[in-house]
Amino acid sequence: MQVNSKDIRLNVWDFGGQEIYHATHQFFLTKRSLYLLVCNCRTSEEENRIEYWLKLIESFGGQSPVIIVGNKKDEQPLDINRKALREKYPNIQAIIETSCQDNIGIDELRTTIRQQIAKLKEIYDLLPLTWFEVKQQLESMPQDFITYNHYLRICHENKIPEEQNQEQLIDLLHRLGLVLNFSKHPILKDTNVLKPNWVTEGIYALLSDETLKTKSKGIFSFADLTRILNPKRYPTERHHYLIGLMKEFELCFELESMPPQFLIAGLLPKDQPDETKLHDETFEFQYYYKVLPESIISRFIVITHEKIHNQIYWRSGVMLQYQENNEIYNIARIKADPEEKKIFITIGGRKETRRLFLGILRDVFQKIHKSLPNLEITEWVPVPKYSNHQPLDYQELLGLEAMGESTITIGKLKLKLDLRQLLDGYESRESRQKIQKGDPESDRSTIVNIYNDNNNQQGDFKAMTQNTNNFQNPNIANFANEVKDNASQQASNFTQTSGANISEILQIIGNLRQTAAQLPPDDREGIIIDINDVEAEIQKPEKERNLPKLKKRLLALLTAATLVAAPIAGMTEFANNVMEIGNKLNIELKLPSGK
Repeated sequence: MQVNSKDIRLNVWDFGGQEIYHATHQFFLTKRSLYLLVCNCRTSEEENRIEYWLKLIESFGGQSPVIIVGNKKDEQPLDINRKALREKYPNIQAIIETSCQDNIGIDELRTTIRQQIAKLKEIYDLLPLTWFEVKQQLESMPQDFITYNHYLRICHENKIPEEQNQEQLIDLLHRLGLVLNFSKHPILKDTNVLKPNWVTEGIYALLSDETLKTKSKGIFSFADLTRILNPKRYPTERHHYLIGLMKEFELCFELESMPPQFLIAGLLPKDQPDETKLHDETFEFQYYYKVLPESIISRFIVITHEKIHNQIYWRSGVMLQYQENNEIYNIARIKADPEEKKIFITIGGRKETRRLFLGILRDVFQKIHKSLPNLEITEWVPVPKYSNHQPLDYQELLGLEAMGESTITIGKLKLKLDLRQLLDGYESRESRQKIQKGDPESDRSTIVNIYNDNNNQQGDFKAMTQNTNNFQNPNIANFANEVKDNASQQASNFTQTSGANISEILQIIGNLRQTAAQLPPDDREGIIIDINDVEAEIQKPEKERNLPKLKKRLLALLTAATLVAAPIAGMTEFANNVMEIGNKLNIELKLPSGK
């Protein structure tokens, strides 16, 4: 369409509202887009889940404009509280009632779309002409994928011979969702340049298959891919790659079986099995969400699948075990309540290792939360021996401790609790002090938000497009930037580091990420890669660790702390944290001279 005398191409992505598709929303929901939230005039505001979708858009898309469209006006007017919704969600730009059957409101909707697109500043940004030519060539290519070498030939043909520019361009197009390439991923780096809809349509075909949904309960094999997928578009030699992508996007995991079988966590039965009761004394930690994306628990199940206890899992939960020397020390029940927007972690078994196990589980959730921008999450712990009482805000307890308080009073129960003793059950005093150092707001929630704010800014390129806005933007691109992070968070998270509590080291790594997230992109990228490598290495069993590599990466981080161009507060603490990791792993490190 024409907007302010410019030809603008709109790329419209329509994704399923059914629950089974929610795990794929990470591919689509992003900033710098216009959202149409289409609901049914015949059903209530609650049934349409309007607030759920508005909160989800707010979480992923920031302040992107939203048009609410109530269809089937010919049968009934749209009955929603317009004033309250607009006050609560100021990014709602219009509420329009339509009837596709009687062609009511369609012209008004088209006009409103044009007006909102005219306000998107990104459509006026320009690309260098040579880059633009490559972008157009890739957009119009008939193939669903080409080799990376083919992409390089296209760059040379369009006078982009510099390797740095080639990499920057493919990275930009990847972030915009125009193509997919995983050049920085350790597993997928040597693969092709793909069209996003090749990936999404292949995955949707599996998620929509009735046999997988009802009979096999999410379990599929290569034979199912041959049955379900179009053989011309998805030849058998590409099936391994598609499954590899689904694993990396944390949609499925491989079962221990021959021939190979895979399980899509989002297709598990909803019924909670009977064998989920934990006996004797238990230990609980809770997450409350303003909006709970339904992909969180399914991704958690995929990430932790190697520690599933007795193959007990269901759509909204899983039983996990922690063991040492082939002896099970703890069993945990992790369960989501979508209606209450809460996730509960309950741990039974040995008291001595409960805190360690909880730290490992929290680290997995922390990494998932990092990939979901702007989520509002609070952490809660139950009152000891009063499980029916309102739980206690964990960050509030940490704040009281930082202020020097030694007890917490609960008037309703006529109860005084020893604050330090309570917190010691969840986290060591040393790790709590690290979180509390410096900025008093440096709690875990803040770490998540700071990291994601900066991560999103990486995509705010100014050289973007001349006649195509980034309305396309399927968020596979942004989400895939987390893939290299996710590759190191498989079940090796459950290995205990000799001589050091792995959960404490992972918390130190979280502090490193917080500081690194504040750096400019040029400085940040290499540092994040080094942090990822350190994390992946320490999570291996002690005998398998490459100590020379670990030392090299830690020294690189120390050097970066001294040479980083931007004067970021906290770089001294960054260096101290690196030194502490070295100490915990018995690796001798020395600060570079002059620091």
